[in-house]
Amino acid sequence: MLPITISIQHIRHATLVVTINGKKILVDPMLSDARELPPVPFTWTLRRNPLTPLPVPLPFFEDMDAVLLTHRHFDHMDKKAISVLNKRTPVFCQPEDQTFLQTAGFLNVQAIDNSLEWCGIQLKRIKGQHAQGIFTRLLGPVSGFILSTAADGSIYLVSDCVYTPAIEETFRENHPEIAILHTARAQLLLGTTITMTAEDILRIRKVSPATKLVAVHMDAISHCTLKRQQLRIFLKERGLENEAFIPEDGEVIAF
Repeated sequence: MLPITISIQHIRHATLVVTINGKKILVDPMLSDARELPPVPFTWTLRRNPLTPLPVPLPFFEDMDAVLLTHRHFDHMDKKAISVLNKRTPVFCQPEDQTFLQTAGFLNVQAIDNSLEWCGIQLKRIKGQHAQGIFTRLLGPVSGFILSTAADGSIYLVSDCVYTPAIEETFRENHPEIAILHTARAQLLLGTTITMTAEDILRIRKVSPATKLVAVHMDAISHCTLKRQQLRIFLKERGLENEAFIPEDGEVIAF
C-alpha cells in the first residue's frame, strides 16, 4: 500500500476540508451559525439548524483551492456558503447541480459525469442513492466521489448514500485507503432512514478491511438520530473502537 499523505479537517456535519496533493478541497459547505437554518422538511422535529456553531471563523474558508458539492440539500450548501465563498474558486459537482451553482454566481463550475483530472488529482463520481423506495425521487440525486493520486492513494467521500449493492461493489472494486461515511441514521417521517447507520460500518469493514473509516454527519442537524457517543459505544461493545475515526467538529486527522 502506498504511504498516505492525505489530511481531513472535519468542520461540522458533512463539511470537510480534504487536503490531497497539496490542494485544499472544501466539501459540502454549510457555513451558517447555530439556529440560522430552518427545520428539515418531512421530519419529526421542528428544531432549527444547525444545532452546533461553526468551529472556525468564516475567513478560514477564503483559502480554499476548490469546492466539492455532493448534492444540493441546504445542509450541504447553504445560503451563507454561497454568499461567503469566492465565486472564482473551482467547484466540482454532479451534472444535476451545475445550473444551480452557476445561477448562484460561481464562475468555474465543472460537472463530473464519470471522472476528470484536476491539478494531478483524479476525481471519480459514484452515483448514490439517498433513500430506498418512493423517497429516492423525493430527495433527488446524490453522488459520492473518489479522490486519488498515485502518490497519496484514494479517499472515498460516500456522502448521503444509504448502503446498497452498488456501494458495496464500489468498495470491492476500488478498496480506497480512506472512506468518509455519513453514519448519522438521519430519518424522515415514518422512520425512513436516509443515510448510513452504525451497522453499515460493520458491512464495509467486511468488504474492505484495509480501508480507514471516518464517521461524520452527526450531532449537527436535527433529523440525525445517531450521536457520536452512541456510535463510540456501539463500536466498543463489539471490540471495534479502533476501526473508525469519529472526529469532533474542527478536528484534523492526518494519515
